[in-house]
Amino acid sequence: MTFDAAIVVATMILSTTLLITIVVVSRRRLAAREEEMRQQASMRGWTFQRVREGAFRVQRWTGTTDGVGWIAESVESNQGGTHGRAAARRRRVTRWRTAPSWTPPKGAALAAPIVIMGVPEGKEKQTFPAAPQGDGWAVKLAQKAVGFAFDKSIDVYFGKAAGSAVDAGAMRRVKDDSIPGYVVMAGDPDAAARLLFQGLSAALTSATANSSSILSEQDRPWLLLSNHGIALARMEHASSAEHVERFVRAGVALTRALPRSG
Repeated sequence: MTFDAAIVVATMILSTTLLITIVVVSRRRLAAREEEMRQQASMRGWTFQRVREGAFRVQRWTGTTDGVGWIAESVESNQGGTHGRAAARRRRVTRWRTAPSWTPPKGAALAAPIVIMGVPEGKEKQTFPAAPQGDGWAVKLAQKAVGFAFDKSIDVYFGKAAGSAVDAGAMRRVKDDSIPGYVVMAGDPDAAARLLFQGLSAALTSATANSSSILSEQDRPWLLLSNHGIALARMEHASSAEHVERFVRAGVALTRALPRSG
């Protein structure tokens, strides 16, 4: 073997060894982090697991708080890298939702889903303008574009399973909604307005004034309400059980704020 060939072989061996070492160390750190998450969850009476679902890595917590069963997830896309456009394609979402066994109180049954979008306070009117009105082809194309973008946003925040149950194109903005930092969209605006009047609006307004609530921050979560459950979601990665607990407190509080009788 020539000297140059030996150098090439040695370089390959060193590179491979370094790569294997990095992988092993990363896996050990991940395992240690997951064990810490599991212990944090156990201390709170929750369960924790980490799974892969298609193109996504999912950290999932389950528990019951004040009689409300729930599921929380921190979802991260496997696609993309860590730099430039590849990093921009990476998707991280933290979600909380009531457990599948949950059913809405009689007075909170909905004719159609409601999406409450969190926006920076003071930007409620500018963030989601009304879809163009009219019958011309250009107007219809613009309406489809707005509906498509809204539909995809719902899928990203709440997942395709939840998004498939929402007819985003049929949703309209609820008139006279005055919750600071939120825009309310509903398939049945009148029914949504009644639900807000019966207590949900007051609960949200109170949460926005409480600095300890996740609903008061500038980067407010989105909310989805339907007869299948209540969900909160925000574009971020859950870094700890304390992080998840803020979603739990907010979600349970809103669930308990729903009217109890028709």
